Amino acid sequence: MGIEKGNHKEPTTDERKPLAKCKSFSFWFSFVCYIAGSIVGFVWFHKVNSREKPVPKIELASMDFTVLNITDTRLSAKWDVSIRIPYDLPGCYICLQGDFQASFMYKDVTLATSSPQKYNNLKYREAQVLKVSAGVSGEDIEGLIVKDITEDMKEKKEVRFGTRFYLTDCREKTTGTMRYACDDVTLRFEPGSEMKAALFGKNPSCVNY
Repeated sequence: MGIEKGNHKEPTTDERKPLAKCKSFSFWFSFVCYIAGSIVGFVWFHKVNSREKPVPKIELASMDFTVLNITDTRLSAKWDVSIRIPYDLPGCYICLQGDFQASFMYKDVTLATSSPQKYNNLKYREAQVLKVSAGVSGEDIEGLIVKDITEDMKEKKEVRFGTRFYLTDCREKTTGTMRYACDDVTLRFEPGSEMKAALFGKNPSCVNY
């Protein structure tokens, strides 16, 4: 029994054109989508990686307040403070050699600012401690402030101070100074003494501003 030939016809040139156009359109559409997706992905990746990271905090390691002389209207005193520099600050933000300065405040009034103290021994990406001292004489403080401090010392046996720090900034396009602010801390006087107080409670973190 023989096999009959069917009536199948090959598509003509005019019939092939729409099919070829469809395949070409699909290819170019997929290619454009791929390029667009790559561009969007690259922009997103660059934006995420270039986003500015928060500046590391500094911890107030210790603070001592020593009263040298006090009257109803005048105060002579000294502050000694230590700050703990985190490992990711030296070399990345602050210079390994530079200046360190601190200001001490009572009820938002600046009482004393240390002279700039040079440091030159910071190690790259290592946690370290810096120390600085500042003093004030009676002529530098208003009588009302002295009265409030005296009352805190006698009645509460403690006094609260705010602190600001200034460190040499080595980043490009900056003012050259990194500024840190600490919350007010409580300094409690030693038992039986109204002349020397030390940091009491949790060591606060200081933030860049």
